[in-house]
Amino acid sequence: MYRRFKHGIDEVEDVVQRSLSNLSVADLQPSKSPDKVDPEVLKKVEECWEQIGSQCVEYAHQSRRTKIVDDGEWKTVRIFVSSTFTDFFCEREVLVKKVFPELREWCHERLLYVVDCDLRWGVPKDTTTAETIAICLEELNRCIEETNGEPFFLNMTGERYGWIPTTDDLPDTLRQKFQWIPDTSITFMEVLHGAYRMQNPNALFMMRDSTILDDIPEDQLSRYKDTDELQVQQLKQLKIWLQSRFPEQVLDYSCKVDGLIRLHEKEMVNITGLEDFSEQVLKFFKAAISRTFPDRTAVKIQDSKVLMENASQKKHVEELADNMLGRKNEAEQIFCFLQGQTSLFKSGETKKPYSRDPEYWQEFIEFENSLLCLTGPSGYGKTTLLAYVTQQAIKNGMTVFYHFCGSSGNSQHVLLLLQRLAAFLKQDYSTEYLETLYQLDEGKLQDIIRDSFLTLKDKPSDKPIVIVFEALNQLSSADYHKHMSWLPPKFPASVYCIVSSTQHPPTISRIQEHPHYSLKLEALNKSDAKDIIQLFLQRFNKRLDNDQLSLILDSKCSQSPLWLYLICEELRIYGDYRSLTKHVQSVTTSIDDMIEAIVRRLIKEDDTKQMEKAMSLLACSNSVVTAQDLQKMLGNIADKNPLPQLMFAQIKRALSPYLRVAHYNDQITFVHINIKNVILDCLVKKQASGKQCHTLLADYIEYWSDDKELKVEALPYHLQQAVLRKRLVHFIREVPESSRVPLFRRSAIMSDCRCRNLADSVIQGVVPAYLCVFCQHKRAVYFPNGYHMNENMCVVCGNHTFNLPNTSRAHLCNFHSVHQQATVLKCFLCSNIVTKNQAKPALLCQHCGFGNNGKRCAALDMHLS
Repeated sequence: MYRRFKHGIDEVEDVVQRSLSNLSVADLQPSKSPDKVDPEVLKKVEECWEQIGSQCVEYAHQSRRTKIVDDGEWKTVRIFVSSTFTDFFCEREVLVKKVFPELREWCHERLLYVVDCDLRWGVPKDTTTAETIAICLEELNRCIEETNGEPFFLNMTGERYGWIPTTDDLPDTLRQKFQWIPDTSITFMEVLHGAYRMQNPNALFMMRDSTILDDIPEDQLSRYKDTDELQVQQLKQLKIWLQSRFPEQVLDYSCKVDGLIRLHEKEMVNITGLEDFSEQVLKFFKAAISRTFPDRTAVKIQDSKVLMENASQKKHVEELADNMLGRKNEAEQIFCFLQGQTSLFKSGETKKPYSRDPEYWQEFIEFENSLLCLTGPSGYGKTTLLAYVTQQAIKNGMTVFYHFCGSSGNSQHVLLLLQRLAAFLKQDYSTEYLETLYQLDEGKLQDIIRDSFLTLKDKPSDKPIVIVFEALNQLSSADYHKHMSWLPPKFPASVYCIVSSTQHPPTISRIQEHPHYSLKLEALNKSDAKDIIQLFLQRFNKRLDNDQLSLILDSKCSQSPLWLYLICEELRIYGDYRSLTKHVQSVTTSIDDMIEAIVRRLIKEDDTKQMEKAMSLLACSNSVVTAQDLQKMLGNIADKNPLPQLMFAQIKRALSPYLRVAHYNDQITFVHINIKNVILDCLVKKQASGKQCHTLLADYIEYWSDDKELKVEALPYHLQQAVLRKRLVHFIREVPESSRVPLFRRSAIMSDCRCRNLADSVIQGVVPAYLCVFCQHKRAVYFPNGYHMNENMCVVCGNHTFNLPNTSRAHLCNFHSVHQQATVLKCFLCSNIVTKNQAKPALLCQHCGFGNNGKRCAALDMHLS
């Protein structure tokens, strides 16, 4: 009723007062105890509920929640799980292993990503620290904010009320922020904050049948039932009020005790018969999610990398654009470029093409528009500036494609950029078209992009299309000779292209092969730097005196917005500006020094002992890493036990200023590439822990993760970096997901596993490789899910060779051809003896046989690790 307001605030107040008037001593008496209840306990309980009633009335006056705006793109659905800890282990197991996986699958079909927030999962006992309480409630706050005040909330209640902190356990700031009610438990405050005050329609309360206590062993009973008088009375009254306030959302369930089990080195009561519990939870949240996102219908989600990356890019741009400070003059210059005013810019010298095929792009040379190249040192604000320009261009009605490297773990992959650009130019995001794009290599995608741009040559210039490529130097191809060969030399009159890069020599050289205008970001002036510092600190009600401000502005590093952000973040955390600014003097030689100091501080202040590992794993990853992925990797992969969520929340909280989290699936990336590079240098390379990190990443992806896309994109890379070549060969040749690895990449991966010896036919002892008559007509053994035969299969990477040009014969070096004779040979696949007139030559595909690779031995390296 509070939510709808249709009968007005007066009715709300009337209901609360009427409910409070029903509170009597009889209601507070324990139902089974003949002893008289302490009047002081009754008084405390009554005072608690009077305060709660007042807060509900106040909340009803102030609350004006709005419906979530659903744009149909990927969204995150967080479900906060609340209960006392020691008595709901089995229910939590069912939630994690059965309910949430099924709900996650159901939501995935609706472009929704489920995250279960259970911060007390894995904690050995109820904790009493103020920091822990704050972390729990702040995570709940996040759930509240993302749902406009109606979080998805699950509470499980048995016969325990939970630990009640004293006044000394809670700092004043925490009590004020969350309107803490004295003499109540942490679990109750979660209920109050996440559901009760706002009468949350998305809250579910599961009440366990108390008769289960009859079957619990005496030595375990204290885990399932409170005996303290205050806790008993508070629990009884809580159940009464929940039933009154949420009559349709309080559900009972029964279960049974089935002996004891030993888990995590502890003996626990085994509670079974939770099928009804699972069904009710699943049914409720499906209905609640459908109410919140009513226009979502089940669709077939297959390989939706483009849609996911679009969501990441959009959120990335929105966040950066909102934080734009300074650089107004540069922004105005770029807007002039988008209006065709190029006289403000210096025209760069055009070099002879090296990676780009001039004949392929011949028709583009006569086009009108050259690209604009934005350059500047790392950390000078290029990304934020382009995000601001992008957002303003969209607001001004322009059609904009943008790709920001660093928006997600996959954004540096050229293939994904080309897939996104092809879908944009065709304006086709259908499942069928995207599926077609995913099967194409870079060359075929480049053909689609070229043809699409050619169709725009007659498009009216008054309806401009803006193309933004940010941080081309961070693309995966940045150090290859074909880097940026897909970028047209010029563009039609209706298309304006902006690219950015640091002073990365290969990227700058490739850009200079295009007719272009240049805009170089100069050092930030002191006025803009001062504004950035003051506006940042004002958000947290902090300020510096003139001497402290001058100390920062006089540093040569103050010319970089990134450094200013980092130092302001340190000032915000420490608060002791005088001592901190002395520390600043020792790390102002470079941005990297500042970042390394922060990394060392984070490790030193970390109580979980997992911070260094967490940062190293994030830095070593070359693909998407979600918060859930990282939590699992920090736990026990062999036993599939994630890091306790409370510990993980502490890590994430400490790292939050330096991480970017995608809204649609909790995808984690560093806010700037410099942070990743410094962590790689100071934690991974210096301590030679890279192989260990890549092994851990590979173990998680191969043995625990359900993300098939992650297996395709990331597993081969981490196996290569960890030098686990036997597992790499096993993946390429036997794991079904490997069939989706692009053909040229399969060949490149297997090249590292081939014998290094030359197998040129002119060398004595080198013999051709053959296939026996039985193996010839079997399905490709080295290409999972392949339909081609072994006789048409590359015997190195498994790719098909049928009717393809540039295939070649496979040979064996004089080591691997031992015991083979001119007339009696061994089948390459099964090693059976075969005569030459019965055999068929084994082949290499155009990739494995290209250049000198065609003269290498086709067998695997005998020293595979």
